[in-house]
Amino acid sequence: MRTLTEVIQEADQLSEEEQAGLTAHLLSKMRGAPPGPDDQEVERREAEIDAGTARLLTHEELCKAVGR
Repeated sequence: MRTLTEVIQEADQLSEEEQAGLTAHLLSKMRGAPPGPDDQEVERREAEIDAGTARLLTHEELCKAVGR
């Protein structure tokens, strides 16, 4: 069996898309992890963006809003 260090080193070699998939998988297995948006929520938010009714934030505005 691989050690955690070995698994991390292998995960670091994955593409960004593969790392995102691995992250989603691991989060889905954790008890108490917040669920992400479902497909309907993503579609609703995309529709709001396309319609121009969503208020979009810059990265700087988001960081300021969360206290960074």
